[in-house]
Amino acid sequence: MVCALFVLAFVLPCGCSTFWLGRTGGRLHIESQLDQGTILSGGFETGLYRFDGPNEVTVLLFDGPPEAPSQAMAIRMLWQPRAGRTPIDPSATNATVHYVIMSDTGQMGVYGGAGYLFTHSTPGSATFSAGLWQANLSLSDQSEGFSDLLGQAIIQGSFTARRDDMATTQALRRLHQLVQQNLGYPRMVRAPASVDLLSSDATQ
Repeated sequence: MVCALFVLAFVLPCGCSTFWLGRTGGRLHIESQLDQGTILSGGFETGLYRFDGPNEVTVLLFDGPPEAPSQAMAIRMLWQPRAGRTPIDPSATNATVHYVIMSDTGQMGVYGGAGYLFTHSTPGSATFSAGLWQANLSLSDQSEGFSDLLGQAIIQGSFTARRDDMATTQALRRLHQLVQQNLGYPRMVRAPASVDLLSSDATQ
């Protein structure tokens, strides 16, 4: 079962990959850690972000209309790394990730995890570019009949998002409503110091 706009490929594992970075949206690469020949590779056509504070941003990447995307990824940077001051290692974590995927037959899966986000531009500017490095993902919720092709997975890639605080908040609310509608219940997951992006209380 393959999500629209994602290509499911069975290839030999490799230690490198190339990412395309567009004006908005992004290119990401998701590889299963249980079956290392299973890789999802594709792009998000739209990128929006909200400036939550000097060191915090909320990014939403999606394909299709915001009220009914075929896939969406919400990334929340909790603190901004600083060149020469922030160590980069496999255990570094400064961002949470939620990935919502809709199969071509209508089932939904919600993956969650965390990883390291390194910035290419200044948070708060008109556009925000960043790279996601070695973020862990696992299936946290699913609708009946959804087929999990990934299990435990690693995601990495690059994106550019346009700043629009109001549009980002509205799109996140619509995404939450879509998830609740498909799962049949709200997702009560909280992030430090605030309500999580896909929580039933995500009305800020």
